[in-house]
Amino acid sequence: MFKNNQKEIKALIEENNRLRQQLTPDNLKLYEDMMLYIRTDMRLAEYESEQILMEMLHHIIDSQKDGKTAKDVFGGNPKDYAEELIAELPREKKRNVAQFIIAQVVVLIGIVSLVEGLGKLFLPLFGLKTPGVITGSLMVTLLIAIIGTGVAIYWIFKQIRKDLFTEGNSSKRQYIKVGLIGAVAFIALVSIVYLLPDWGIALPFAWWTYVLTGVLLLVIGKRLQAA
Repeated sequence: MFKNNQKEIKALIEENNRLRQQLTPDNLKLYEDMMLYIRTDMRLAEYESEQILMEMLHHIIDSQKDGKTAKDVFGGNPKDYAEELIAELPREKKRNVAQFIIAQVVVLIGIVSLVEGLGKLFLPLFGLKTPGVITGSLMVTLLIAIIGTGVAIYWIFKQIRKDLFTEGNSSKRQYIKVGLIGAVAFIALVSIVYLLPDWGIALPFAWWTYVLTGVLLLVIGKRLQAA
């Protein structure tokens, strides 16, 4: 059932992307603000959220043909309108939210493992020594990754929502801001991991073990994101 919903969600998103091209620049800006405001609320059921977004999009397109704008549809305060919709939408199941966070953590660990493996392969070529894996440090790293990813996702979504429905705030600017915030969060997490003191038993794994593990984790993480 969950997989079927995901296929329907994907179809709704693709249709949404196609139909949005029919909107005028002003209507597109306001609708995309509404769309981001709803999509970044992780409490909401994704399928029902995409359905209501599609209904709004059709409504705006029809109104646009009659010479009306998205402001006429949403009223004088689009944010209040969005909050009213959110209050009526069903909540997402906790397991789906947990799966989303776990997927991000798995991808993050996969990237770290891949970078570690490549470092072990190339750094010795320049006379640099790379540390081995320490069991205690590894457990702390996983804990930091889980907590840090959850906090980073919450922070990114909060920053996105804060700037919506404001003049001069374009979608392109939003994507750039999200990219920068995501990059800073990732660098901060990786820096914390590498600054951790060694604790536990050393596990002398070869570089290809890290690379293989990293690739597998990235594949698993992507499958979890698409499931």
